[in-house]
Amino acid sequence: MMIEGMFEVPEEFNDTKKFTSGFDFTDENAGILDLSELDIEVDIANIDQYPNNEYALLRKNGLGTSDSSIVLGVNPYTSKSDLIAEKCRNYLTEEELEVGTKSAVRKGRELEPLIIHKHSQVMDRRVIKPIDMYRHKDYPYIKFNFDGVIDKLYNDDGTYQYIPDEIKVVTIYGMKHYQPKKATFSEFTGWQVIPPHYEEENVGIEQKAAMYGIPPYYYTQLQQQIFGLNAPYGFLTVMFEKDWQIHSWFVWRDQKVINQLIMEDTKTWNLIQTKRPKNFDLGVEIKEATTE
Repeated sequence: MMIEGMFEVPEEFNDTKKFTSGFDFTDENAGILDLSELDIEVDIANIDQYPNNEYALLRKNGLGTSDSSIVLGVNPYTSKSDLIAEKCRNYLTEEELEVGTKSAVRKGRELEPLIIHKHSQVMDRRVIKPIDMYRHKDYPYIKFNFDGVIDKLYNDDGTYQYIPDEIKVVTIYGMKHYQPKKATFSEFTGWQVIPPHYEEENVGIEQKAAMYGIPPYYYTQLQQQIFGLNAPYGFLTVMFEKDWQIHSWFVWRDQKVINQLIMEDTKTWNLIQTKRPKNFDLGVEIKEATTE
């Protein structure tokens, strides 16, 4: 089944149009963050200018949010040694080339605007889709791509606050890694009580993530985004493939994990630099930002 020529939907979603009616799937929330009060800066402007293979190469030049769980040793699918080897190659393996073509990846990318749109309605605030890749000013090897960012919340002193909103499409198989009853918002039940702050709990990352009801690899990913935006909390917002319902988890800033991440990222990146061949070059020309 095709929706307005935009993407293919599995046949089991016979009522797809019920969920997408009136939504044109344009990236209506694409935007640029105001960095004046943040400790991040633009690393690569307008990443949509780059083909998938060039973007994948550019991601090798730092440690992004999806690398955080690997660096911290809580990713069950790959290891830190594999990550280091990947960052030391100035080419893409066949497996890396295939990632962007996987149905789950395509589905997540193509449904992301819909999820942002729906969560924006839930929050009653604009959710921005930043178009740039960012790096931290003090740790330029720590990189940031934001799926969504809840637009400026102003404090009493006139300063503003962005809130990260990590967006996912969860397959039927992947649902087992989530606890929907612990979601702060669900289309089934509405808003629930904000969870306690688990930072001081004397437990590991996996246990903290389980307390929230989310996978540990997205807990660390969200913590890196919280660090980049200097936010007090963030959201993990998902659409379950089974029923196309939105669930959103409120996650507090965990400074202990952020400190651990900075330390491990620094050690990992230093190791990558020592292992890379002399005159290492990714072979991708950095383009000027466009307004198109």
